[in-house]
Amino acid sequence: MATLPFVRRGVLLVAVVVALMASACGSGGSGPNGSAVPATTTGAGTPATVGPSGPLSGSVGPSGPTGATKAAARWETVETFAGTGAYETPEFQILPTAVQWRVRWTCDAGRVRITTSPPPRRPAAMVDEGCPREGTGFSILSGGVRLVVEATGAWKAIVDQQVDTPLDEPPPAGMEAAAVVAQGGFYAVEKEGRGTARISRLADGRRVLRLEGFEVSQNTDLFVWLSEAVQPRTSVAAIEAERVEIGNLKSTIGSQNYDIPADLPTERIRSIVIWCQPVQIAYTAAALAA
Repeated sequence: MATLPFVRRGVLLVAVVVALMASACGSGGSGPNGSAVPATTTGAGTPATVGPSGPLSGSVGPSGPTGATKAAARWETVETFAGTGAYETPEFQILPTAVQWRVRWTCDAGRVRITTSPPPRRPAAMVDEGCPREGTGFSILSGGVRLVVEATGAWKAIVDQQVDTPLDEPPPAGMEAAAVVAQGGFYAVEKEGRGTARISRLADGRRVLRLEGFEVSQNTDLFVWLSEAVQPRTSVAAIEAERVEIGNLKSTIGSQNYDIPADLPTERIRSIVIWCQPVQIAYTAAALAA
C-alpha cells in the first residue's frame, strides 16, 4: 500500500537552537516563557502588539480552559465576495471580541476603492488602488458591516477577523460513536502543554485527530506533526524521527480537528508533536497508545 512519505532531518546543533531561540517562537521574545508576542494592528495599516495574558493561567476541562486565558491571535475567514464593477455586499458580522479584521483583495483592471458601511470614526477608504494589484486593508469596526466596492473591473475580497478566544470546534459528525484508534495526553517538551489527543476512525473510513481540552504556550508559527517518535522528550528526539506535517495549529487553546492522510498507516503514528518551525523546537507532545 502506498504511504505518504515521512520527512527526516539531521540532528540539530545545540548551539544553533540556543541562538535561534532568541527570536520567533523561541524563548527569547517578549511574551510569556520568552514567546514572541503576535503582531496586530489598531486600524488601517497601523501596527501594534497584543500582550498575551499568560499561558496556562486557567484550568483546562473537557470543553477547554476556564478563566481569562486567551489564545494566540489567529485569523478566521468570515466571508468571500467577488464581482465586476460597483457592488455593496450583504451585511456580515464582526465579533465584538475581535482584535481587528481585514480585507484581502485583488483586482484585474482599472481601479478599485473599498469603503465600509457604517464608516469608521475617521472616514477613510480601506482600499483605493489602481489595478491589476492585490493587497490588504484593515479595520477595527465591529458588529454588522458591509463593504462598498467601487470598481471598473473584476475584483475579489476575502474578509478575515483576528480573534484570540479559545477555539471550540465541534467533533465531526459520527465521531462520538466512532472507534478510538489511539489516544494520549500532552506533556511539556520545550514549553508547557496539556489536554488530550485522540485519533478516531469514522464510519466512512476517514480518520480524524481531535485535540480536546488543549492548551499550549502562546505563539504563532506552530504546526501539528504526526510522528513516529514513541515519546519524544526533546526537540532533537522529535526532529530526528520521521513525521508528517498535517497543517498549522489552529489555536493555542481549545478543541480542534485535523484530517489524517488516507494513505498514512495508523501504526506509524506514535505521537503528536506541536512544532515551532522558525526556531525548530518542539513545544509539546502527546504519546499515543491504542
